Amino acid sequence: MKKKKQNIGYLLIVTLLVLPIWTGKKFGHLDVEQIIFLMMSDKQGTTIDWPMIFSFFIFFVPIWLITLIVIRFNILDNFKITQKQFKYIIGFLLICTLFIYNYQFKITSFFKHNSEYSQLYENYYANPDSIKLMFPPKKRNLIYIYLESMEVNYDDIHIEGVDNSLIPHLKDIATKYTSFSHTDSFGGAREIKGTSWTAASLVAQTSGIPIQIDSFNVGFNEEMGFLPGVTTIGEILEKEGYRNYFLIGSDAKFGGRETYFKTHGNYEILDLKHYKDIGKLPSDYNIFWGYEDAKLFSYAKEELLEIAKSDSPFNFTMLTVDSHFSEGYTDLSCDFYFEEPYANAIYCSNRKVYDFVKWIQAQDFYENTTIILVGDHLTMNHKFTALMNNQDRRIYNAFINSDFKNFDFEYMINREFSVLDMFPTTLASLGVEIEGNRLGLGSNLMSNEKTLLEQMSIEELEEMISKKSIYYNMKFIE
Repeated sequence: MKKKKQNIGYLLIVTLLVLPIWTGKKFGHLDVEQIIFLMMSDKQGTTIDWPMIFSFFIFFVPIWLITLIVIRFNILDNFKITQKQFKYIIGFLLICTLFIYNYQFKITSFFKHNSEYSQLYENYYANPDSIKLMFPPKKRNLIYIYLESMEVNYDDIHIEGVDNSLIPHLKDIATKYTSFSHTDSFGGAREIKGTSWTAASLVAQTSGIPIQIDSFNVGFNEEMGFLPGVTTIGEILEKEGYRNYFLIGSDAKFGGRETYFKTHGNYEILDLKHYKDIGKLPSDYNIFWGYEDAKLFSYAKEELLEIAKSDSPFNFTMLTVDSHFSEGYTDLSCDFYFEEPYANAIYCSNRKVYDFVKWIQAQDFYENTTIILVGDHLTMNHKFTALMNNQDRRIYNAFINSDFKNFDFEYMINREFSVLDMFPTTLASLGVEIEGNRLGLGSNLMSNEKTLLEQMSIEELEEMISKKSIYYNMKFIE
């Protein structure tokens, strides 16, 4: 029994030693803030990622077998290593592992910055409550589609020996309509700290602030709400008579999304639970993260046709899921052009979004409706990103049938911006005139107002986001 426990102990130690290598190969660098947020927020709605589990065991089973063989046949004895020396070696390796974990997750940087303070919000935050917003006499509808892990770099990727574009339809939309770029051609937004996972990006794009983790305070509380002090686009539109909706193919409780949207704009939540409750889905239905995008777009069409019957303007926000890390989801309606599953998932998502946009454009309500397509964050599939021909990775965006008052092509190109800037830019695309062209930490991209990334380097901005903020804690959380 003692020997069995000892063997299990050795396997655990070896797993801890090697885990950072597997994590690095799978995810690349991860911020500890994202891990803390997921640990502290609501876990309801999570799903088992079987490809991830399979990848984990494929990597570790050979290592475990070698470890057991070494232990079983006392191979260490051949090297004349005593038990005491072996413990020293293990101790040394564990210390090395801690350094690797620190490198991987930037742990010491997190605690160091949590002892320092930033004036980011005092100096740069434009409070929507004190800024004049002039809506047009006839308010435009908004259809806002978050595209899971959608980045422009999918347009030029080397797969199976050939350079391919996985998003030809989305690129066509961006080229034909309005899209903001970091170059003078197809491009997008830079990902910054505090916006690099879905829930954080939803917050950033709707409020102009990132998720900042102060020790283990994530700004989420079931009773108080999710960042209760921040003013979001949902609240602004609600005051202007809009009806807000949030359609999602999973359980909206995951990551606090349901709480966030309900308490910031009184959104009607159309998620996995909703469609099970009304009988559209069986109670035990579960595909990928909940239900697949084929159903998401089908439900969206039904909802929009009903919503559009009202005279009130609407904000219909939705989030796709099929292109989610790690391998995505590809249904039988898709074309399987590639051996790589994730490539097929992205290509098919690109086509489904395009078809949905075409459907919207054929509807009567389209004339007075702005459609916005935007990635939530860059993909976390580290192995897949290595295939991209350009490693300056950017998040996709496109504005269709927009009503920018100060439209100028020069504002669209050679811009340095992040998803924080989507907050004021979205309102501007609805024909809203924004006093000073800034809201939250974002700038209206269809103006000459510089973004934070045009005023400072990404390193400077991320360092300020990493530090404690009295303003953030007192105004947005408490």
